[in-house]
Amino acid sequence: MPTFKYKARNGLGAAVAGTLDATGMDTARFRLGEMGYIPVFLEEGKAKGNGFSINLLKPKVKDKDLIVFNRQLATLFSAGIPLLRAVQGLAEQMQNKTFKEVLLRVAAEIQTGSSFSDALAKHPKVFSGLYINMIKAGEASGTLDDILGRLASLAEHAAEIKAKIKAATRYPKIVVSAMIIAILILMKFVVPNFMSIFTQVDLELPLATRMLITANHIFSNYWYILFGGAGCLFFAFKAYTKTYRGRRQLDLLKLKVPIFGPIFLKIAMSVFTRTLSTLNRSGLSILENLKICADVVENIPISEVISDLRDGVQRGENIAGTMKKSKFFTPMVVQMMSAGEESGELDSMLVKVSEYYDMEVDYSIKNIASLIEPILLAFLGAMVLFLMLAIFLPMWDLVKLAERGG
Repeated sequence: MPTFKYKARNGLGAAVAGTLDATGMDTARFRLGEMGYIPVFLEEGKAKGNGFSINLLKPKVKDKDLIVFNRQLATLFSAGIPLLRAVQGLAEQMQNKTFKEVLLRVAAEIQTGSSFSDALAKHPKVFSGLYINMIKAGEASGTLDDILGRLASLAEHAAEIKAKIKAATRYPKIVVSAMIIAILILMKFVVPNFMSIFTQVDLELPLATRMLITANHIFSNYWYILFGGAGCLFFAFKAYTKTYRGRRQLDLLKLKVPIFGPIFLKIAMSVFTRTLSTLNRSGLSILENLKICADVVENIPISEVISDLRDGVQRGENIAGTMKKSKFFTPMVVQMMSAGEESGELDSMLVKVSEYYDMEVDYSIKNIASLIEPILLAFLGAMVLFLMLAIFLPMWDLVKLAERGG
């Protein structure tokens, strides 16, 4: 699709410039009009590369971009600057081209009479359902600046959670990758030299050596089948996990994996409690809040538990009582929630529960190396022992055979 460069004037008369993708010049002019711009200059840019769409190279909207946008918009809005002018100003200074284009379209929608939440809803890949619902609540209650600040805090918390997940899995990924590379190097360069010696001598080889010879033969002669089969299994697994049943089984497996399962559970619970607290303070109903939380938590079994909480509340039960029936909530958390409901301080108690889970996650991640290291060392030791037995036992027999012959 062609890319067009433009210079235009917005509804306030300010000069704006940028690029947009369109099928032709007329379509480009029409899209500029939709954005509320009056074109001053418009030309088709030169195609880059082999004619592939530049959309493939567009940067994604990062969490950091949304956090900064929310903070800045809240500041501008609370200072009395009109929403339209604030969004247009932030769009013009936005470094991320994709986000800049989205914000310009949002500004154009607002200029034509749409509400801020309706304008955001047209870009679901950038603004989540949680984001749009909270903005809608802020518009209805007249607390949009406060809502924007809370959304920024929530996004910062989500970014911290993602960083913790990466930190939790970084060490085992590095160790396992190093072990796989070491095995491949041994099978390719070291083992074949020894195997050629053993196969030329009339010796009864130990079981470990015979297993290693077989593995080396398969690896050397059928490596393309091994890698092809592994690739097929990988893509089949990815396709299966895109289905509801496959994703549910994978999410359930994540919660049951030793060491990592409890960490993933605590992270999900931290996201749930903090999100519910933020939504409750936004003025939405508890039933609507629980429905949004079920969609926000990226784990189907936990999402089902939150849906059960919603059903319980709808039947007139309290949240703590319904939580008690689930195996995912600890007795201490249930007691804290019960105290929050009885005292009318549920929102602040939810924040404390979230902070409790955050501390638990931090503690678990700090100790993860000490928990995983013995397992990895035991596995590595077993591999080294197997290779030593497979290589040095026949070598010992060869030495004894040579001594007899001498």
